[in-house]
Amino acid sequence: MRRLLPSKLYSYLGNNHFLSLASNVAVSGLGIVSVALLYRALPIKEVGMWIFFISTIGLADAFRTGFLTTAFIRACSGATPARSAEVIGSAWVLALLITGAMMLLNLVAAFLPFYHPTNETALLVRWFGVTLLATLPYYVASNVLQSEMRFDKILYIRLLSQGIFVLGVAIMLITHTGSLEYVVYCNLAASVGTSLMTLALGWARVGCLRARSSECIRELAHFGKYSFGSYVGTNLLGMSDTYFINFMLGPASLAVYSLAGRFGEIINIPLRSFMATAIPTLSAAYNQNRLDEVARLLRKNAGLLTWAFVPIILGTILLADIPIALIGGNKYRGTEAANLLRITMSLAILFPIDRFVGVTLDVVNQPRINLLKVFLMLGVNIVGNTVVLLLFPNIYGITLASFPTAIVGFVYGYLQLRRFLPLSLRAIMFTGFQEAKLFLERVLSDLTKAQPVPNATVEPPATPSSKA
Repeated sequence: MRRLLPSKLYSYLGNNHFLSLASNVAVSGLGIVSVALLYRALPIKEVGMWIFFISTIGLADAFRTGFLTTAFIRACSGATPARSAEVIGSAWVLALLITGAMMLLNLVAAFLPFYHPTNETALLVRWFGVTLLATLPYYVASNVLQSEMRFDKILYIRLLSQGIFVLGVAIMLITHTGSLEYVVYCNLAASVGTSLMTLALGWARVGCLRARSSECIRELAHFGKYSFGSYVGTNLLGMSDTYFINFMLGPASLAVYSLAGRFGEIINIPLRSFMATAIPTLSAAYNQNRLDEVARLLRKNAGLLTWAFVPIILGTILLADIPIALIGGNKYRGTEAANLLRITMSLAILFPIDRFVGVTLDVVNQPRINLLKVFLMLGVNIVGNTVVLLLFPNIYGITLASFPTAIVGFVYGYLQLRRFLPLSLRAIMFTGFQEAKLFLERVLSDLTKAQPVPNATVEPPATPSSKA
């Protein structure tokens, strides 16, 4: 057993899916720690202002990510070294152009008549462009490493970025020097430090700029114009709630609403991990014209995650008060946060299938349909938020409006993808159940073997990157 266990553990821990999951767990775990510290160090209103600031930065970054990431990984996965260098160099050009354009908009906004140092937007206008520039090198590096399936290095990048920020916020709390401006400095220091590391280690591949080509830039831009709309629309979908609450109910309500959403990261962690490892594999299968394999990978990943989420969702609904108290502290006891978390988690059962349907639409070269799906959901959400805030001016209404939005998007995306792949909800759930059963059987078998089998090959657990 002692001789067998290390090799078994190595096969599991060295697996791409595990590394991707570990990366997201580490980042989200540190993110939850930083949020817990911020909720204790800052007044509720300033917490809401920080959420507004970082959410808007995230929305701006979605312009860059949406335009480039899917197009980049789709073109770079499995490419020859020469082609890979061309794609990376061309992506650098587009990333620089997008970042420069947003910095220019930031500069123009600073001189608009509505700008005033005491306005809620003052902090955003001051640090918007600088923050986006600071994150650029490690954003490109993350794309390159994902296309190369180097999730171990992505883990280092994310740990460093979140680690520096958490350390800065912890020092702020210990020294009682808490301020919104200080939190922004911590965020900027984390971004600069991480980007410098990726440049120094060569992970950002800046040297590939010389291999860029006009043809490849146009190719990435052509695909990116659709994936851009889908990605930005998805972020606008989340941000629409943030803006409605911030401007109609105030930053304090936004802080309570976001506290519930923060624990919802427990669902997004495995989702992001599976999607990160699945996209290159799905793309490779599609590029080789293996549509049956694309459908199998979707059924496998979406079904497995759906079954895995059932106990997590039920447990969170029953024990919602505990994570709210742990993250937010005593001053958030008795607020709407716990009930908001229960409502949010009840919707999460739809997320695995919905997210993988969206990703697969991009992979099978149907980004236009995915774009229509996202903006259909955005329209439903905006109308829903407007109606519920007029009838019930509180944050419960915003959360309840998410139900028709999620259901409309789920049904539309699923029906559209069935035009291109052989899919059924029953097959997804059946395949997911079988995958979960096989995975548990394999793990239990590995851990209960008394002696290693001579000359046997240790097989890793089923992952999105392995072939059946």
